[in-house]
Amino acid sequence: MELTAFFPFFLVLLGISLRSPLHWLAATGFACFLQGASPFVLTAGGRMAGMAPAYLLTAVGLLHYLRERLRLGADTQVAVRGWSVPQLWLLLFTAIGVFGAVFLPRVFAGVVHAMGSRGSINEAAFTPVGPSGTNIIQAFYLVLNLLLFSIASYLVATREQGVRWALKGVAYGLAFACLLGLYQLIAFYAGLPWPTEVINSNTGVGQFPDQMAGGIKRITSTFWEPSLLGYNFVGCLGLFLLGGRAPALGLLALCVLMLSTSSLGYFGLVALVAIWLVLDKGTSSGAKARIGTALAFTCLAFVGIDYLWLDSQALNNLVLNKADSTSGVGRSTADALALQTFVESAGLGVGVGSTRASSFLATLLATTGLAGVLAFGAFAVTLVIGCYRSGDNESRQMCFALIGFLIVWIIAIPDLVQATFWLVAGVASGHLRSQARAPVFGHPRAQPCAAQ
Repeated sequence: MELTAFFPFFLVLLGISLRSPLHWLAATGFACFLQGASPFVLTAGGRMAGMAPAYLLTAVGLLHYLRERLRLGADTQVAVRGWSVPQLWLLLFTAIGVFGAVFLPRVFAGVVHAMGSRGSINEAAFTPVGPSGTNIIQAFYLVLNLLLFSIASYLVATREQGVRWALKGVAYGLAFACLLGLYQLIAFYAGLPWPTEVINSNTGVGQFPDQMAGGIKRITSTFWEPSLLGYNFVGCLGLFLLGGRAPALGLLALCVLMLSTSSLGYFGLVALVAIWLVLDKGTSSGAKARIGTALAFTCLAFVGIDYLWLDSQALNNLVLNKADSTSGVGRSTADALALQTFVESAGLGVGVGSTRASSFLATLLATTGLAGVLAFGAFAVTLVIGCYRSGDNESRQMCFALIGFLIVWIIAIPDLVQATFWLVAGVASGHLRSQARAPVFGHPRAQPCAAQ
């Protein structure tokens, strides 16, 4: 094991998360945005491997969870309902994914073809399936996703200030990613250093902080690549800007997203805004008009800047002609190959870690099969509908955050390892559970615990 330059910063997060369940929620919310960092890297099977800090903090969350279960088990005044419907669907999805990762590559070894799960999707190499260590690694992350979701859900359900602390951590993480993204852009043109050894310390994954779009510097900030910045920022725009939780922070994130050159982020934002305009009943018409005006003004301003200084390179290459670009053709080819894998496996999939596509839906079909897609779909739909029907502001904010994440995921993000989504989903689930507390064994209605 080799410690990285990020290790001292992780120790700070670790110390904060150990203080209390609320501190763990905040620290993990912040750590979700440090996707490219890892406090250590391991050499296993000739490859380097690291782990994002949010997933490492799951171990601390588990300690808090067990301590809370023991403490609340002796307190007859506190009652939290058992597993929620979305959580049960997620448990089923995880079971399907883990079982498939172990057995499906062996069942279909040498019979079904799939594109390799590692390397560039533009390679489009279609080879026979076979078991590998990547299957076990991805199955492990499925379990971590379930743990992150379940721990956040339980702690929020039993802590009166759980939602506030968790989303405060997310807000600070987003602000940090915005500021670092702006610095990355300035540093490139001003010849200033970029702290790769800290921000991109997880050398076990492909990271592209030096990416360019023609003559335009692309922003990756704390993420592996611009598309993942777009994924996280679109979800956060649903929470902070469209949901109205922190409009100033949302506008800052919108500006950074526009500068990032993430076409995936642009398309996802347009789709999210369209859904928000139709479905949002909790925002007054005046507030909705102000948010819409700010969105339109910001986007038009960046289109104007692109026209005046870049001869519309960003608009033409990253939006209008994206489908015809090398990236666009590679992504569509990868999705087509994933669908072929789905058909060859008779709808069962070939196991997580055996292949990936460009989009989440295509990847799920090829890896977990129809059963996995239906289970994940039921999880997502029941959680989003629960938030939408709840009616309170925090549920509404998280509803549009989840919709934003899911939109971008479906368009062109293949990876299940997205800590921000799983944390926000867990917080949303816990918030809904806290609103539906019921007496247990005849005891009075549960009361929220005092915040530590």
